[in-house]
Amino acid sequence: MKRIRSLIFPVILLLVAVALLWYFWVRPAGSLGAAWNTLLNPPTLASTALTASGTVEMTEINVAPEAAGKILTVNVKEGDTVHVGDVLAQLDDTLLKDQRAIAATTLQTTNIAQVQLTSPATIASVQASIAQDKQNIDNAQQAYDNQRTFTTNQSAVANAQASLFLAQKALTDAQNDYNKVGGNPDNNTDKAAAYSKLYAAQTAYNSANYTYNLWLGNVNSEQLDIKAGALAVAQAKLPEDQAFLDVLNGGPIPANATGAGILQLEQARIAVQLAQANLNLLDDEIKKMTVTSLVNGVVMTRNAEPGSVVNAGAIILTIGRTDELTITVYVPEDRIGDVILGQTANVSVDSFPGVVFKSTVTYISDQAEFTPRNVETVSGRKNTVFAVKLTLSDISGKLKPGMPADVIFNPK
Repeated sequence: MKRIRSLIFPVILLLVAVALLWYFWVRPAGSLGAAWNTLLNPPTLASTALTASGTVEMTEINVAPEAAGKILTVNVKEGDTVHVGDVLAQLDDTLLKDQRAIAATTLQTTNIAQVQLTSPATIASVQASIAQDKQNIDNAQQAYDNQRTFTTNQSAVANAQASLFLAQKALTDAQNDYNKVGGNPDNNTDKAAAYSKLYAAQTAYNSANYTYNLWLGNVNSEQLDIKAGALAVAQAKLPEDQAFLDVLNGGPIPANATGAGILQLEQARIAVQLAQANLNLLDDEIKKMTVTSLVNGVVMTRNAEPGSVVNAGAIILTIGRTDELTITVYVPEDRIGDVILGQTANVSVDSFPGVVFKSTVTYISDQAEFTPRNVETVSGRKNTVFAVKLTLSDISGKLKPGMPADVIFNPK
């Protein structure tokens, strides 16, 4: 029995050897090479999550007045929390307010002048002028037509001829009487009386001659030109007055307007617009003297005090935006392919163990650079990396600028 037991162990060893021989040599060719290769080159483990480190950063806004002036008050100090619309500083606006009072008075004056030009009395006057214009056109047209083509009337011609004969005789007698009297009309009363009689006779003759020719239908070119001119004036005035009335009733001023009333109204409107623009300009300048916050944040630095005079653009405060926290990390060149815009990542800081803050990739540099000097190992500094910026979401307000933070990128 002891001999049998002593043989069992060698038999088992033999069976194990045969099994190994079959596994490596009897199985399909290549199995031994594959196994040996597996032994020498074990399979690579799945790649680990991409991690990086950086420092929490805050977007800083430099606050500067848009206009120069003396600072009256600075309402915040370093470390204060500010919100959109908060008054940060006030500059002296006394002079501007005095100028605004003058501009407001000028605007009021120009408005009064414009109202006077558009009053009901003015409108009624223009309406009356339009009615008179129409009557003047009718009268001028009739006078022109009569002067150009007068209807012949035999009885009227005879009367006019008789009047002309008498006027001619009276003129001749007056001329003879004047010639008989000696002396000078300037110092001789008889000569002056004779001259006055002669002048009246000449005037009567001219009138009688005009009437006679008129009834005969003879056109007097001089009188015709006078009548034509009067008609043209009457016809030109009507559209000007009508356009003026339309403007007074709220219509636009025509581009080719030439009437005195329209031009005066247009000047009044321009004066109102200019006064209003000047007032608006001063209001804008006064607003610039009050420096307000355009963001929510924390006052980082304060560079001015009440009483100091600053120029436009001079930085008086620096505000850090608490609603825009970022962190910049550097990803090795061989791992940058694992990062895309919009990818999320978890951020943790030493100040709050176990608390995870969410972040999103908002920027990936398109150029490689050497690892920053703050990397701990020499081997790390020899690598090229890409800068990646992430925007942090922290509604709790726990994160502060300058906090070291660790970033773990979520799979894309």
